[in-house]
Amino acid sequence: MMRGMDLAAIAAELCALAPGAFTAARNERAKLLRREGKRELAQQVARLAKPTVSAWAVNALARRGAEALERVVALGAQLREAQEDLDATRLRSLAKERVQLLAEAVAAARAAADESGIAVSDAAAGEIEQTLRAAMADAHASAAVRSGLLLHALEGNGLDPVDLSGAVAVPEALDRPPAAPDEPVSAGGGHGGSGGRRADGRRPRKAADRRRTADADRQQHADRKADAERRAEEERRHADELRREERAEAEADRDDAAHALDEAQAELAGAERDAADAAARARRLTDELAGLRARIAELEDDLAAAEREGAAAERARRLASRLVERELRTVSRAQERLAGLG
Repeated sequence: MMRGMDLAAIAAELCALAPGAFTAARNERAKLLRREGKRELAQQVARLAKPTVSAWAVNALARRGAEALERVVALGAQLREAQEDLDATRLRSLAKERVQLLAEAVAAARAAADESGIAVSDAAAGEIEQTLRAAMADAHASAAVRSGLLLHALEGNGLDPVDLSGAVAVPEALDRPPAAPDEPVSAGGGHGGSGGRRADGRRPRKAADRRRTADADRQQHADRKADAERRAEEERRHADELRREERAEAEADRDDAAHALDEAQAELAGAERDAADAAARARRLTDELAGLRARIAELEDDLAAAEREGAAAERARRLASRLVERELRTVSRAQERLAGLG
């Protein structure tokens, strides 16, 4: 279905991110989907779990189509067929190859993680090998490993089906496990033994083998049913967790908004005080300016009066000066007359 395809594509994109960036990217994608009105898909994305470091490293091999992983998967199919055929000689030969291929695949996974700046501890490397062993023993586990959507390490004892509950981000996206090849080729390139095979290249199965296969199929059916019930319970738990996260996020947003409101109100109060102080100072300066303007007008009147008085005094001085000059001339003429009279 389209929704499943969309979810698988988103899960693949998120699982490709470094584990440290997964949660923030997942939450942001869920928010975006909610804003787009895709609430169901948003809830599915929000419930996606973060891959462990070991699962991330295995996913990296699957995304890259690493030859080491493909050889492990191919050898696993051959081991399962040899086990079904009860071919002890071939099982011993393949078991030797398994040791080398597992070491190469773990080294490739650690190298892929190192290229992305992700440290793989010895414990995580052990989980990678454990996961690859499980993939060799179980076709469904093999499909999970090749999906690139693995969330945690797998465990398998080689006898019982591998428990895949909660191990794959989108279980519906898993391909059906491929059938065992008609003529499997070992990792080293050689063919398995052909003694006792039918014309189509496969050994005839005994009735006990068929019964064991039927029992395994019934057990896998029961396991898948149990897995579905566990996934439903996990989805309920994830939904509760999502609601708690959304509530915590809403409370955090509310607290942030309340804090911002307090700061804004404090800034407003300070601005109002500053505005009141500025208005009072403006009123004082206005009053001072009015007083100064009145004093200037008064001084201008006094200056005009002084200028008028100065002009009048100057006119009086000039008149007096002319009178003095006239009287001096009169005195001078009188003295001249007296001198002429002897």
